Amino acid sequence: MAFLDCTVPAASPKAGSNALLMESLMWSAIVPIILGVIASVVGWIVTNFLAKPYLDFRKLRSQVHEEIIFTANAAPMDVKDPRYREVADTLRRLGAKVLTTNKTESRLLRWYLPRWGYDLAKAGNNLIGLSNSLVEHHPAHRVLFTDSIQVGLKLQRDSAPEYLRAMKEEIHQGRHIDR
Repeated sequence: MAFLDCTVPAASPKAGSNALLMESLMWSAIVPIILGVIASVVGWIVTNFLAKPYLDFRKLRSQVHEEIIFTANAAPMDVKDPRYREVADTLRRLGAKVLTTNKTESRLLRWYLPRWGYDLAKAGNNLIGLSNSLVEHHPAHRVLFTDSIQVGLKLQRDSAPEYLRAMKEEIHQGRHIDR
């Protein structure tokens, strides 16, 4: 009654090892592709949401620093001087960019910067204040605005604490007013 036997013959040991080998080869080809795709996605996210915004911020910070150095040698300025409009507009534009960065950059960058001591609102507002003080002959406001910008962007400070206190005292006493 061998012809009624419905059992499936056992697979040979060689057939099982071939199947395992094929499965192993398949996974060894698929895993690097999957890991490559994951690494690419993570790299894109890091580049676009962390590295690029941070590098843009560093570039803006450098531009502000350069403009502060330039402005320190240009003030006080006469409103009729053609350079006045250019310098004032540049400071205002940089102030607007700093304030915009504070409001519109990625959440991760906006979370990171204050925790590392950056105060973009302070820096941006004081850049605009510095642009408005370019015509003053007494340096008190320019010195204080510049120092606040340097503090807000963690730039090297130009003025000693004693000098800053003296400028604040002059403003408080009204001796800074041009007459």
